[in-house]
Amino acid sequence: MNIYIDESGSMTHETILPQNRYFTMALILTQEPDKLRRVYKRFVQKYLKELKDGNSDNKMFTGENFLELKGSAFTPKMKKNFVDFICKNNLFQILYIKIDNTQATANLYKNKARAFNYILKLAIEFLYNREILTDRNLTLNLDERNVKTEARHQLKEHLCTEFSTGRNIVDEVQVEYFDSCNNKLIQLADVFSNILYSNLLTSGKYDAEIKSMADNGYLVGVFKFPPV
Repeated sequence: MNIYIDESGSMTHETILPQNRYFTMALILTQEPDKLRRVYKRFVQKYLKELKDGNSDNKMFTGENFLELKGSAFTPKMKKNFVDFICKNNLFQILYIKIDNTQATANLYKNKARAFNYILKLAIEFLYNREILTDRNLTLNLDERNVKTEARHQLKEHLCTEFSTGRNIVDEVQVEYFDSCNNKLIQLADVFSNILYSNLLTSGKYDAEIKSMADNGYLVGVFKFPPV
C-alpha cells in the first residue's frame, strides 16, 4: 500500500492567532498510484487557466510554467472543483488527522519530529484497528521540506519497531521523501489537507465538500489528537 502524506498549519503552542490552533494532515491510501497520477494530470489540463488566475502568490507557477498544486493558493470554487474531479473511480481513500494545538501538552512539542512520528503512528494504527488498512507492506511518501534531514530516518525506525517488532501487523515499512513539486500525489495530499484546515478556520465553509468525500467512500475517517 502506498500512502502519500502532507500537512497544513504547524505544531505550536502559539495559539493567540486563530490560524495557529490546528494542525492537519491528509493521508492518501492507494494501490493504483499510476492511475491516480493520470487523474491529476487531467485535472491540471482542464483547470490550467483557473489555476493560473488564482496564482497571486506565485506558489503554483513560475511565469507561464506550472510547478505544482498548492491548496493554500486554491480559491473556494477551485477547492470544490478539485473534490468533484479527483474523487472519482475509487482509486484512493483519505484519512484526515486533526490536531488541536490547544489540547496538546508542552512536553509533546518539545521535540516536534518525535511528536509528528508518534501521532502518525497512532493514525496508522487507527486504520489497522478498524481494518481499513490490512496490507502488511507500507510505503509512506512525504514532503522532504516538512522534515529535518537528521529526523528522516527516525520515522521508519519508529514505525518498524511499533508495527513489525511490536504488534506484528506489518512485514515492511518504507519511508520515502520528495520535494513535493516532483511528486504529484503528495500535492494531492496537500490540497486535501488544506481543505480540512481551511474548513476549521472558517467554521465549516467546506462542510459540503468534506461530506461529499465521506458519503462517496473517499474519506474513511478523521483521527483526532488528542483523543476526545
